[in-house]
Amino acid sequence: MTQKYDVIIYGATGFTGSYIVENFLKNNENANIAIAGRNEFRLLEVRNKFAQSKGDGKSGKILPFIVADCFDDEALDRMLSHTKVVINAIGPYRLYGEQVVKAAIRNSVHYVDICGEPYFLEKMQMIYDEDAKAKGVYIVGACGWDSIICDLGIVKMKQIFNGSLDFIETFTQINFGSEGYSINGGTYRSLILGLSNARTDELGKIRRAIMPEKLPKNEFPPPKRGRMFYNDYINSWCIPFLGSDKSVVMRTQYSDYFCNKQRPVTINTYYGIQSLLNALLLLLWFFLLDIFLRCDKLKTLIYRNPKFCSFNMFSDDGPTVKQIKETTFSYWFFGECRHDDTVDGGENRRHKKVILRCNGPDPGYQATSACVIAASTVIIKDFDLLPKGGGVLSPGYAFKNTSIFKLLKDFSISYDVIEETFQ
Repeated sequence: MTQKYDVIIYGATGFTGSYIVENFLKNNENANIAIAGRNEFRLLEVRNKFAQSKGDGKSGKILPFIVADCFDDEALDRMLSHTKVVINAIGPYRLYGEQVVKAAIRNSVHYVDICGEPYFLEKMQMIYDEDAKAKGVYIVGACGWDSIICDLGIVKMKQIFNGSLDFIETFTQINFGSEGYSINGGTYRSLILGLSNARTDELGKIRRAIMPEKLPKNEFPPPKRGRMFYNDYINSWCIPFLGSDKSVVMRTQYSDYFCNKQRPVTINTYYGIQSLLNALLLLLWFFLLDIFLRCDKLKTLIYRNPKFCSFNMFSDDGPTVKQIKETTFSYWFFGECRHDDTVDGGENRRHKKVILRCNGPDPGYQATSACVIAASTVIIKDFDLLPKGGGVLSPGYAFKNTSIFKLLKDFSISYDVIEETFQ
């Protein structure tokens, strides 16, 4: 059956979903897309917003819309019968994501999302990988900033080192403008749910199920760091990064090793903050959250009040347009080869270091929307370049042979080698 649409954006009425729609149309005003969500009135608001004149004498695009509740299987089936790919932008994913994954597989529709929740991502692989393969469907989570940026950066670094890379340390920097930044409440609630359920999620058990074999031991792991340290190169105080980057990269390395015989890389991820005071306050906030979330009554209070309980770091209103325009990101990759393989194609065996940097616009909404749009596009455009057979895959493993780097560059997201040295 021929589908009406290339892509349906499910959750188009949400804060991030609306940016996905906007950037899809900016990148390709003739894009064959539809919007979908749970609330017809809000879908009409989104459609009317993009149907208005753009001020250049041209009218906007009249977007088709579909109403579908994520807990209504029949509604999801009707929605997905019309598309090749669905972008799922409804979170927290541990609450609302699984039904959409199941429906995508049931309807032989490819699926991408912007999830940053390791529990959900790994659980979906454990439960649905074989079902997706049986249907030849690609289920690729973590296609929003920052995990796909990290995973593709590791792919790029492995290419640079030509198989000889031992370890990578990554450092995320967000460069705020004059008015600061406030992250949307949806991201906050996903974070709170992840932290509050960390002791009961049995993530280790899930991980052993999806990666039952041990990877070869790396004789040269990343250096051990404290809870906070200073990186002179990026002029920042660095703390461990709690996102899903390491989880996603680990799945890519496992698949690369057992399916492609590629040497796995060990990774540690950090978040860089220029202000020592802000770094200390962020560590303190996480420490207090860990304590308070053990109390059910406090957990409910914290979950419902992002602005108050995060000291304005998060807000249901999200960032302003000006905050988004003034914010950029830099994602650094510090990779080293220390083992005895030849690293330069010659007779000398040397210690090699490479610093790679990914730069881009506002990470929360501009870069996130760009990444998931690129992911959905390459599934259609470069289908023959995806790993054969489908399945629940990490983005680095799914897209490493496609044109995704070029598509990201069209959205002003680029990877550049900053420094390469031999010792």
